[in-house]
Amino acid sequence: MFKAKPNPAHKALAKLESMGILKCVITQNTDGLHRLAGSKCIIELHGSLRRARCMGCNYKIEYKELPKDIPPKCPICNSIMRPDVVWFGEPLPGKEWYKAIKYASRADTILVIGTSGTVYPAAYIPFIVKEHGGLVIEINVEDTGITPIADYKLKGKAAEIMGLVLRLVENKLK
Repeated sequence: MFKAKPNPAHKALAKLESMGILKCVITQNTDGLHRLAGSKCIIELHGSLRRARCMGCNYKIEYKELPKDIPPKCPICNSIMRPDVVWFGEPLPGKEWYKAIKYASRADTILVIGTSGTVYPAAYIPFIVKEHGGLVIEINVEDTGITPIADYKLKGKAAEIMGLVLRLVENKLK
């Protein structure tokens, strides 16, 4: 995972944010690639594999590379550190979920990129945007649980479609 690099879709989202067009990325991904691409406002609903948290005292640490000791031990209390991600059956972090709902309820448009739309509660986010009058634009290679509510469906790979979207926006602003 530490060898993975952001693709053109990650970079396009970061560029749209730097242009003031995109307000925030709400992601289920745990790979940290949005941050590496340069996005600043990121809500990681399912956490990040680039962080660990102590099972004893909840101390958190961010890793730039794989930890040397497996499992890593907490520098505070010496308990085992676990990946700072949400496992199946665990609740989403309340603070992150609240921020996601806040952004979704105020959004005029949401880009739903590369998700199956079947993992809840995260899959509710586009529905919240729709219920508050926003547009839902889905980008995916196949139909998903979001397709029935999408105002626009851009069928294709995220890296290709987002590269095209970025070029169109940049040309429009010239």
